[in-house]
Amino acid sequence: MNSYYEIVPCVIIAGGKGKRMGGKEKALINLLDRPLISYIIEKVSGKAAPIALNINTNFEKFKKFGYEILEDPLKGHLSPLVGILASLNWAKSLNQKWVLTLPCDTPFLPKNLIESLVKAKNENTNIDLVIARSRGFNHPTIALWKTDNNLILRKAIEEGIRKIDIFTSQLKTSYVDFDNIENSTIDPFTNLNSPKDLLIAKQVLGKLPIIFGLAGWSSSGKTTLCTKLIKNFATIGIKVGVLKHSHHKFDIDKRGKDSFNLRKSGAQPFVISSKERFAIIQENNKEEEKSLYEMLEIFAKDPLSKCDIIIVEGYKKEDIPKIEVFRSEIGKPFLHTDDETIFAIASEHKINTEIPYLDLNNISSITQFIINKFKIT
Repeated sequence: MNSYYEIVPCVIIAGGKGKRMGGKEKALINLLDRPLISYIIEKVSGKAAPIALNINTNFEKFKKFGYEILEDPLKGHLSPLVGILASLNWAKSLNQKWVLTLPCDTPFLPKNLIESLVKAKNENTNIDLVIARSRGFNHPTIALWKTDNNLILRKAIEEGIRKIDIFTSQLKTSYVDFDNIENSTIDPFTNLNSPKDLLIAKQVLGKLPIIFGLAGWSSSGKTTLCTKLIKNFATIGIKVGVLKHSHHKFDIDKRGKDSFNLRKSGAQPFVISSKERFAIIQENNKEEEKSLYEMLEIFAKDPLSKCDIIIVEGYKKEDIPKIEVFRSEIGKPFLHTDDETIFAIASEHKINTEIPYLDLNNISSITQFIINKFKIT
């Protein structure tokens, strides 16, 4: 067998707390109806063996994947270094000289990752570590580690070392650059650390279109602008989906109608269909309403029609690109001065700001601005 295709053991590190994901187990968070960790398993399946999972909670859920479970040998969620230590200890117990470590939240790993790291290891026989690198950044959790360094690593952690870069600085290291990946619109080692990252991942995977919001105070004209934009986009063949936020209880069905009575009787979800359209109504039984990112997930699912762009009306505090709709008559302050996600301001009167001004009386120019901004074709 070509030495570049040498099979090495692999540990997927999923022992962190996922604080920026609301404390949820990041590896089990769904990306298009699949747990995030399944994307990593898919990337290494058939290219690395055996495979183990470094986790510290939800053991029963992870056992369903069918791989050996490795707990942190030092407790307290001290650092990703502890997960790497678990990996080195495990591989060394199998009499393996090297082990590949991967984080659980990198679904875009390059296809040639393992063979490239192994090739570098074989061409540099006097090294302890091979680290993946892209766009000028090192990714030490995506690396081949010599297992003989497990005792050195344990001692470093016990002495208070927490940052991977500090520990790796004492090792003989080789680096492999992954900057020449064809058709790559995203760094292949991008970590998904937040709901917004999950949203971007769905767009990269082609399951969600371009998204931008219309933000403004009540009565600023958001709905009027949204309606006109939809009509303009439709005339040039661009399909628009809309997500509108409501601060109040609402019904989309009339009291006394059969559909209203069926839904109120407790059907969840309730689906009504006709030749012209269908609708799905789901009661929200949570104490809190669904987040913007949870609602946008709906647009990635069948049987919704594919759209080219999603306009979000409301959700003015969310971290998505937005146009501010402003009317001075309302007497409210600007939003864009405190919100870096606002990329333009639309008003009936000329406003001198550092961001582009859009004339609310010229919908065609606003439409073209959006097309140019997001490169809609």
